[in-house]
Amino acid sequence: MPALAMLFQDRLDADVTAEALAAQMRLDWPDVELSGLAVDRDESADRDGPVRLDLDGRMIALLTVPSPVGDDVADIAGHSRLWPKEVPAPTDYTAHTIVTVLRPGSTDEDAIADAVLLSRVVASLVALSGTIRAVYFGSANHIILPALFRDLVKDMLPEPPLLAWVAINVGRRPDGVMTGHTRGLDMLDLPDIEIPDTPESAGDTFDRLTGITSYLLEEGPVINDGDTIGSTEVAEIVVDHAPSDIDPERTVLRLRFDAGQSKRKRGWFGRRR
Repeated sequence: MPALAMLFQDRLDADVTAEALAAQMRLDWPDVELSGLAVDRDESADRDGPVRLDLDGRMIALLTVPSPVGDDVADIAGHSRLWPKEVPAPTDYTAHTIVTVLRPGSTDEDAIADAVLLSRVVASLVALSGTIRAVYFGSANHIILPALFRDLVKDMLPEPPLLAWVAINVGRRPDGVMTGHTRGLDMLDLPDIEIPDTPESAGDTFDRLTGITSYLLEEGPVINDGDTIGSTEVAEIVVDHAPSDIDPERTVLRLRFDAGQSKRKRGWFGRRR
């Protein structure tokens, strides 16, 4: 899927032009090769169409929409780790901009590079416009405070800003059983992870999901159906490629704590493509 984010705004900002964005990106990222960054000057394009830039065959597009998205922003903010609890959700925003990075013939290996470029573009847009109230990654279904997103991206890149791209959710079911899952890895052409039932604590579950996510970002989709990826004192942890409990049309890595399995089929630590 394309690298995509949305900006929730007080209003659309006519000062956000292709030229202004290109200038801001060169200012923000002096150590990044942006000599190929060019304004798309297709004279046949719709004057009300997207703002467009080209960078070495990749198209950066901004599509402005004078209305809110329609999702429950308060609910999204409530479970977003990068939205401070003391900051009210921007439920009164009135417009949004869709920001995408597209390239023809893209492959799985391109997805992370495109997400890095998207993050640089969004961070520059935050500096360029005071209208932005939240950065929304639909694949992760979370919003991020704009200033926090910019600081995170500026501090972390070129290392992947994991918590910006991927939501890592941990909590107990109504019956008290600990669960956890990720959302957002599909933007990186990687499978999300679900733990429907775990004997581990919330902190250990979060660390396990973070560790596997980091491994996937580094190595790619190399965890196979039936692989064993670790163990606890009482169980081996086996991965099943299975339909998601949240969205059955998607296949995820489902972690199973198998107390009856004493031998590993294959471990993923140390494996390289």
